[in-house]
Amino acid sequence: MYTSSCRHRVPICDWFRYAAALSGLALVANWFVLLVLEAVTTQRWIPNVHSLDQGIVLAVVFASYLIGWRHELIGATLALGGVLVFFAVGFASVGTTPPFAAAWFAAPGVLYLLAWITRRDHRFELGA
Repeated sequence: MYTSSCRHRVPICDWFRYAAALSGLALVANWFVLLVLEAVTTQRWIPNVHSLDQGIVLAVVFASYLIGWRHELIGATLALGGVLVFFAVGFASVGTTPPFAAAWFAAPGVLYLLAWITRRDHRFELGA
């Protein structure tokens, strides 16, 4: 009887890309759940005027998660820049910055940036 196992080299850029996609999906799903829960508890289904600008910026950030799947650098740039703009818009419209936990929206952008960097250099591989 002869058995063998084939070992494939998996570039680490793939791991970063998959982690970015999964974390982006988790962030969007959690944001949506929190949006619905807040609407249910406050009985206000229409957002106020101050949150409209923030919603537009978050839509760009969420779109960058999808763009990053195909073009890591563009997705990373939009995600990281979008989070900075989100904090700036929040401060400009309400007078205070959003909670620091909102910085987690930049995590997929960082992972896409790491995927783009490691895709250029094939020394970063897992497996034998």
